[in-house]
Amino acid sequence: MAKRSFYYAINLAITSTIRRNRSISTTNVSAMAKTKHRSSFTPKMATVTERSFVCSDGVRLASRFWTNFDDVDANNLQTRKIICLHGWLDNAASFNRLAPALIDSLSSDEKNNETISEHLKPTEIIALDFPGHGLSGHKSPDGPPQLLAEYVYYVAECVEALKWGSGRISPADGAGDPESDKITVIGHSMGARYRTCCFDAINYLGGVSVVFAAAFPELCSSLILLEGGGPLARNAKDCARHVRAACQRRLKSNKLLFSKSSFDGKSGGVRVYPSLGAAVEARLATVKRMPGEQYMSEEAAEDLVSRAVVPASSDSTESTAVIFRHDPRLQWPSLQYFTREQVEACYHDIHEANVPVCVLIAEDGYPVDSLSEKAITEILKPGFVRKLSGSHHFHADPDSVGPVVEEIVKFIKEHNL
Repeated sequence: MAKRSFYYAINLAITSTIRRNRSISTTNVSAMAKTKHRSSFTPKMATVTERSFVCSDGVRLASRFWTNFDDVDANNLQTRKIICLHGWLDNAASFNRLAPALIDSLSSDEKNNETISEHLKPTEIIALDFPGHGLSGHKSPDGPPQLLAEYVYYVAECVEALKWGSGRISPADGAGDPESDKITVIGHSMGARYRTCCFDAINYLGGVSVVFAAAFPELCSSLILLEGGGPLARNAKDCARHVRAACQRRLKSNKLLFSKSSFDGKSGGVRVYPSLGAAVEARLATVKRMPGEQYMSEEAAEDLVSRAVVPASSDSTESTAVIFRHDPRLQWPSLQYFTREQVEACYHDIHEANVPVCVLIAEDGYPVDSLSEKAITEILKPGFVRKLSGSHHFHADPDSVGPVVEEIVKFIKEHNL
């Protein structure tokens, strides 16, 4: 009972907040919000658009949105809905290769299957930039952004704005077909702790998908984990130490971060890179410091970095210098971590809700500790597990994304999603 009450509290808190704050401003989401069944559908190649909306707390969420149908058809279509959640310090561009390839593969597979060719299902995929990442806004200066459950809230805001899940985030607004409106959640990254590189701040951002599915299992048609296994579990006895570390870092860094209204490349310790290429090289260098034998392609790094930097100065049009625009507070120690009992409660709730789970891991990916592996196997009990060639960003690297897409399509077909 104690385990379930914890996630019930998360669900209740998120639902109550959204009910109180209904002034969500959206950009180009009205077409996505209308999903009625139509028996005839001719898919097109996947296309992508940039979409954004302002959350009820004022934070602007950016996203990339892929579909294989025209907006003019949106009113009549019952769609397959997929939301993609990136890892720590990544962004929506993490799915630049996977999302369109997945849509095109699903369309091709359905067209070639005579038994379902009359009932082709259009697909829409949205990949979010979490607050402080990519093109999304930053949290306000009066609070740290490192609490994992806070990111679950922004996923809930996105789902609410799109009117996916039959509006069941806020039950008072519920409508539509509960089954057809369910969402496939794809989450990437296990997150980690690297003491030597200030990466102790990572709180398993890829674990957002797991906590969301545990808090709102009725909204999820399936959960697909790419190199991910849930929130980082910490010992409960270290709680005071974590709070102390977070407070000390915040006291020290706030004086630099908020001494000026904006970064100029000199204040706050922001590093200036002479070109986009130099920033890409820096991103590739961080991979080499990660545990195991991880690597990343230059193409994947360029995708991520291009969405993560801004010109270092607005005064010169000739300068190629850039700075990373992500929220520096993402590298601070978290104020609070999940205990192992809480992580296992997530697994238990997802399994008990009969949410199908797919786990795809890379041969040269992020090492998994034995306790986490045991909990995933014995409590989460994923029914579809595959180890594929590639590294931690195997879904973003051009040489390894193909098999990732193939296995996801198999999983979706197996469960008729």
